[in-house]
Amino acid sequence: MTITTGPLAGRMARRAAQIRPTVANVFEMKADQFLQISDMAGKQVADMIAFNAHDYDEFLSPAHTRAGNNSIMLQKEHGLYTNRRNRMFTIIEDTVGRHDILFPSCDRRRYLDDYGLEDHPNCRDNFLKALADKGIDIPYDRLPDPINWFMHVAIKARGELEIREPLSGRNDNVLLKAEMDALVCISACPQDQNACNGFKPSDILIRVYA
Repeated sequence: MTITTGPLAGRMARRAAQIRPTVANVFEMKADQFLQISDMAGKQVADMIAFNAHDYDEFLSPAHTRAGNNSIMLQKEHGLYTNRRNRMFTIIEDTVGRHDILFPSCDRRRYLDDYGLEDHPNCRDNFLKALADKGIDIPYDRLPDPINWFMHVAIKARGELEIREPLSGRNDNVLLKAEMDALVCISACPQDQNACNGFKPSDILIRVYA
């Protein structure tokens, strides 16, 4: 079905995927396509990494995104920038207004060191497995940091960081416009040991519009 109103007017969904907290989803986008990331049940974080589809040495960089926007808070019309300072995405719509560009992906050491849990599902392994299944070999230590959609991190008076429950409700979403051809990987975060996902990880829905 072709959408008739709003920023997606005249476009159709070319790809849709429901992502469980134990996996990640990898897909390619062309410049000028749109990516919608939806929190299906509410209070669920979506970790996103992305690469230039033609050169994996160029990747989405939270550090350069902070510098490019002169802000640690993502807002509508902000750009998402690569490690080469090129704009990879633009935020077109955002129904939440609270996301994180400070924290790395959760990984095995995070759960072992902080919670004493071995082999807990984690975003870093989700990313690596999804990329490997597509024949893409990114070394473990070279995986870039993510944009953490819907993650609520409070900055306290002395600069301490506090992870709180997301502000996102059912079907809240962000809409991004691709400014270059990109390979995107999204993980529904499986963190269930703190407030990151309201202690109850759930699914993320992604749609690509062309």
